[in-house]
Amino acid sequence: MIDGHKVVTWTPYGRVRTYSILIKYLERDVRRGLIDEVWAYMNTDPVGQEADIAYAHELAEQFDWFKLKHRPEGIDLGNLPKQRYTGLAYREMTDPNAVYLRLDDDVVYLHEAAVENLVRARLQMPAPTAVFPVIFNNALCSYFLQVCRKVPMEWGEVKPYCMDPVGWASGPFAVKLHELLLDHIEAGTVEDLYLYQDFPIQNPNDGSNGMQFSVSCFASLGSMYANLPDGPGVLVPDEEESWTTVHRPLAIGVPNILRGDAIVSHYSFFTQGPFLNAAGILDRYRDIAEKVTA
Repeated sequence: MIDGHKVVTWTPYGRVRTYSILIKYLERDVRRGLIDEVWAYMNTDPVGQEADIAYAHELAEQFDWFKLKHRPEGIDLGNLPKQRYTGLAYREMTDPNAVYLRLDDDVVYLHEAAVENLVRARLQMPAPTAVFPVIFNNALCSYFLQVCRKVPMEWGEVKPYCMDPVGWASGPFAVKLHELLLDHIEAGTVEDLYLYQDFPIQNPNDGSNGMQFSVSCFASLGSMYANLPDGPGVLVPDEEESWTTVHRPLAIGVPNILRGDAIVSHYSFFTQGPFLNAAGILDRYRDIAEKVTA
């Protein structure tokens, strides 16, 4: 718990290759009393992902705080990619005393202060739909990191757009970004990358509060989901990124917030994978994670 509130982390689960790194940080923060439960929302295919599914079941048997969650029965969204089913997970997130922390299954680093700082920010600012950390390898976060002169413009200028051709699509840029963070992790100087202020996430073109943002990690309140007009945890529209970053901020007239003193790392967008694999980036993250619970 943090400040009397239950903290639940949850992940649209599917890839043991990266989740086996993330779980080290979640176990660390459970041991520290910061996280109460860890949920794996099983967004997997029954054929072709047998090893991924088996790993999740192994974790559920090993840790009493690790829970498997499944798509609600009787809901068929039609012939859609499995990423479109993650919006249904919020029907589980209706405890009014809980803070829910969403993490992609390829988040591969959580700074030791990230969970505590992000959850406290979420509790101090109840109005926004979501409070985001500084996510390394997220185009909008890279834009703010460049604005604050933490990331060189010489690597390629990132514009405030979630699928920016540099911040989202460029493999060489992603390699440099990860290497910057990894060097700071290994030197024990991650705090040097803090933004030291929070930013409202607003559309730079018209100043509106709806701005698409890759939702690799954010904190939200169970009390918000419990009181939605279409039913507890029922998102309309039910595509979670659109609802979280565009639809609801516009509807309530309040922007989402980027928190400057919480840092996490998101491994890869599909456009970047070959470059990151060739550079051995994931191996460096895995070596660091192995020491977290040693």
